[in-house]
Order: sequence, then C-alpha cells, then structure tokens
Amino acid sequence: MTTAPLTEWFRHVPEDKWLRDPAQSRADAEGIWTTLGLKSGVKVFECPCGKADLCFPLARMGASVKGMDFNAHFIAAARNKFFRAGLDGEFRTDDMRRAAFPTDMDLVINWSSSFGYFSDEGNADMMKRFAGCLAPGGRLLIEVANPERVIAGEATRIIASGEMVAENWDPATHRAAVLFPATDYRGPVSASVRIYTTAEFEEMTKAAGLVNVQFFGPGFTPFARTSQRLIVLAQKPA
Repeated sequence: MTTAPLTEWFRHVPEDKWLRDPAQSRADAEGIWTTLGLKSGVKVFECPCGKADLCFPLARMGASVKGMDFNAHFIAAARNKFFRAGLDGEFRTDDMRRAAFPTDMDLVINWSSSFGYFSDEGNADMMKRFAGCLAPGGRLLIEVANPERVIAGEATRIIASGEMVAENWDPATHRAAVLFPATDYRGPVSASVRIYTTAEFEEMTKAAGLVNVQFFGPGFTPFARTSQRLIVLAQKPA
C-alpha cells in the first residue's frame, strides 16, 4: 500500500521528525563560517529555520540572525534559545511563499533538503525571492540530497528521530517521494520534493540574477557523484 502525498504535506510531518541533530548543525555552522570567511556582524537569514539549530551557533560566532518558519512551535523554541543565551535574533512565523523577506542580507541559508517543496514555478519564485534578500555581493546557500544519488535510487535520509528513509525517484515528475514513518499519534506522511540537478540549479540561480555558482559535497568537500549531499553556493553581483 502506498500513501499519496498530501496537499501541503510539509504541514503534516510530525515535529520530532523535522528536527536536526544539534551536533551536526554545529559542524555545519562551523563549515559555513570558515569556508565563506564570515566575520562578526554578518547578516544571516535562514529560511526555513526550524528551532534555529543551525543559525544559533552562527549567532554565537558573531552573526546577526533572522529566521522564518511556518511552525510556530519551532519559532517559539528559537526565540527562547536565543533569549536564554543572551543573543539577539529575530524570528517570525510565516509562509515563505508569501511573506515579506528581509533585505540587505549578507547570507541567505536554505538547509537540510528544504528546497523543492513546490511546483517548478513556485521553486523558481523562491529562488528569486531569496536572491532579492541579498545585499550586493551577498551569498545564497542551499543544501539538499545529492541529485545523482536520488536519480540512481541510492539516496536515503536519516531523519531527526534516527530513522532512515528512502528517497524514491519518479522520472516522470522529476520528484522524489519520502515517506515519514507513522507515530503513535499520526499515520505515515508522504512528502514530494522536486529534485534539481546541478545543471538545473545553475540555470535557476542565473535566472534569479545570481552568479559564481559553485557546488560542494558535505562539509564543503569537492562535490562528486558519491557525495551524500549537495551544497549550492551562489552570489548576488556586487
């Protein structure tokens, strides 16, 4: 028996299956800070931000952070985390498809397979909206599953609860289905994510007015077919 993707499926995924591993998030943040050569005061917008597991360590390093997520519980947790640490951060509950984004950002982050939820038109619009957040010379980071592994049927995802789930490629739609397992309170939720190749990402970022597109594997290692993840880095012209 298969489970068809729900409309607005991302609103139905149990919260405990969204959350990131804090240790991995800290490692990711350190890699971002070092690789991009960030300095104290850098303005960062993370969307979606979840509980700020990624932008919290960036704030500890000196970033000025803003975040957005549709989940009000996550935003409350992010605000509480920053308050208890005595850090400044602005967090807002909103739908990233329609919300007013901040402007003049030095860095916009879309991490942990959070790109591709919508139609091709909707995803292209998100790319343009992210680009519109950036100050001249600002950079965009997107982190997703390695599309080559997804297309080859080799991709799996370890979700926050520790369960490993497959990313099942559909060549007709160029999307992957990911089945989030049932919990005691909710049945399984089938997600549908558009998988973009590096060539498609390059085309989309350029259409959004971005330049200097680069691709990396996990930890900003050289990207290869065997890489588990893909990091896309693009820049707004200075």
